[in-house]
Amino acid sequence: MDTNIQAIPGLEKAFAVRPASDDNDDIFTNVNPLWCPLGLNAVFGGVLMSQALNAVMQRASPSFVVHSMHCHFLKATRVGTPVFYHVSRVSQGKASSVYTITARQNNHDVFIATVSFRRASAPVGNVLKHAVPKPELVFDDETQPHRYGEGTARSLFEFRMATATIEKGDFNPETKYFRRIVRAQSSLAKPSGSNEHLLALVCMTDTYTAGTVGRAHGIPVYTRFNAGLKDGNPRAQVAFKALSTVAHTLHFHNVDHICVNHWMTEELHCPWAGHERGLAISRVWSSDGVLLATCSQEVLVRLPQDNIPARL
Repeated sequence: MDTNIQAIPGLEKAFAVRPASDDNDDIFTNVNPLWCPLGLNAVFGGVLMSQALNAVMQRASPSFVVHSMHCHFLKATRVGTPVFYHVSRVSQGKASSVYTITARQNNHDVFIATVSFRRASAPVGNVLKHAVPKPELVFDDETQPHRYGEGTARSLFEFRMATATIEKGDFNPETKYFRRIVRAQSSLAKPSGSNEHLLALVCMTDTYTAGTVGRAHGIPVYTRFNAGLKDGNPRAQVAFKALSTVAHTLHFHNVDHICVNHWMTEELHCPWAGHERGLAISRVWSSDGVLLATCSQEVLVRLPQDNIPARL
């Protein structure tokens, strides 16, 4: 870990939640104002996911660890109005448990997720075990970390892209792989494997994934980033008519190895796009090569239609 990264509480504030009232431990709300991506006007989806998981982990037994999270984004969430997370336990067994979380804003459902947990103790006996190895990355020495890149909220994460991002030497969208290293801009004080690092990882998985669908076709998310100033803040000019996450699924493999203070490796690709939808897949490894999580994201993608004939 770089010693010059100072502990700034911004990241922990982004996913902090508390009980909405003293007499109901099933409803939580955000402690701090919701994060909005630089240049856009909707709440960052990664913040909703991490806050929802934070709420359900406050209800789940500490003898269980999160195994998977399946999210659906229903409506755009606005800054300035609190979100309330309604937690409900679906099942509880000796080896696993399942919860649902519904996020509501202004009495409208904006987000829903299902979270499954497994018992923290490791299984004993003959079990299957393997993992995809971390890819080797090559970086340009002159490449500086992106601190306000695509999808990231201010002061949360930074990343560096690998110089070689295409496999098999061709340019077909389905065979392009985009690889980067990513970490938190401000280090967390809690130790590796703690809930704080897990919640930060959940937030991070939404910082670059959606744009993978367009990048596979050579279309960057932003055509210009300083497309006009408003109140001194830069505005983003997006290359798409619509680009938004429909569903986001996370499978957690080794939560006790998660440390967002160190550079993690992420590999992304888009195996399919059609019907104004695209599917992006990402994998995240720790700095020492442990596979941390696998993510899949379904994205709504609408391109500008400049030459469509008028309907009669």
